[in-house]
Amino acid sequence: MRELARRLAFLFFAGALAGALTSLGWWLLGAAGVMAQWGIALAPELTPAWLESHLVTGGLWGLLLLPFFSDAANRLLGLGAGVGVLPTCHVVMVQWTSPTEPGALAPVLVLTFCVVWGLATAGLVLALRET
Repeated sequence: MRELARRLAFLFFAGALAGALTSLGWWLLGAAGVMAQWGIALAPELTPAWLESHLVTGGLWGLLLLPFFSDAANRLLGLGAGVGVLPTCHVVMVQWTSPTEPGALAPVLVLTFCVVWGLATAGLVLALRET
């Protein structure tokens, strides 16, 4: 039971930290005007509420890696990237009424950030698992 709690805590922490990092990257692209140049109408403001939502959802999505916690490093990274597709599906199919609502390239950018989130989460799990 203690080992399960430890793994869940690791996964939540790794997902939340990866969520914070990708959220800051998302915000930086918006603040630098890159999103507007690409025709993407998603330039969030860096507020505590916005960052908190990405920390919590990143942590919760990170829990999906629980069955793969003990897998080999290369397999875990691949699974992390694969798990990153799930938040993309959630954003595109649930949060947006139309995939082109925020801009034609927005789904591609969301997919990119979610896959980076999955890789970062898996990499952090690997780093934490070794200690």
